[in-house]
Amino acid sequence: MMNVGLVCKEGNSEALALSARVFQWMRDNAVPCLMEDHLSAHLSEGRTLDVWRNADILVVVGGDGTILRAVRMSIPRRIPILGIHMGYLGFLSEVTENEFVKALEDMKAGRYTLDERTMLEVSLHRGDTVVASQSVLNDLVINKGALARIIDIEVWTDNAFITAYRADGLIVSTPTGSTAYNLAAGGPIVHPHVGALILNPICPHVLSNRSIVLPDSQEVIVVVKSGRESDRIYLTLDGQMGYPLLADDRIRVRRGAMRAVMVRFPQRTYFEILRSKLKWQER
Repeated sequence: MMNVGLVCKEGNSEALALSARVFQWMRDNAVPCLMEDHLSAHLSEGRTLDVWRNADILVVVGGDGTILRAVRMSIPRRIPILGIHMGYLGFLSEVTENEFVKALEDMKAGRYTLDERTMLEVSLHRGDTVVASQSVLNDLVINKGALARIIDIEVWTDNAFITAYRADGLIVSTPTGSTAYNLAAGGPIVHPHVGALILNPICPHVLSNRSIVLPDSQEVIVVVKSGRESDRIYLTLDGQMGYPLLADDRIRVRRGAMRAVMVRFPQRTYFEILRSKLKWQER
């Protein structure tokens, strides 16, 4: 039988309580369960094997941020992820607290499919030095601190100049991430199986600047043209990791070789999740 890894948002009482119920179900149903150290300590289960090295599938309890952390940790082994969202559905999870027992029963019986999601490989270059490199599932965001001026940004693709933005920032999103910050900033919703990359300026100074959807076969290079240490301009990757930016820093973005693997159930479609989250009118 496969080893199930249990991952939970640390320090969140509701997530810990729900994780305890999930763990009890696994114990009652003889499902081998691994867990993170903080969760093991909370449940007084003693130290267990490393989740990221030994789990065959992950059950992640929490919001989309917790799932993004699990994706970042699990992609070297392509571990499938089943997200259980507390309260309403999350865009990355399709199982709510009230549905977790049925979902775990289906998971144990193999009644699920695997949905692969494209990720982006992002690298931050300062001169000849690579400052950071990471795969992201949702987006990378360039934005300013509270006192920063408007940011000047150039965007290139495959050695062709696209445009220069004067804006509060820029979002470069995957189709999966199109329903995250990109959507809040007025960007388009793109189905996660479309091979695309979305450029969306945040509060552009020129009102004619709009979102651009590019094929993800192209590499995008973002050049920060303004930026001093006192300006506090940052690059944030999937909302998890942040790096300060300086003038002439270059961010290279391309379709990554790694893919996130999500557990899906046939009874709920992507569009049902959209309708639920966005309160679209039902038929």
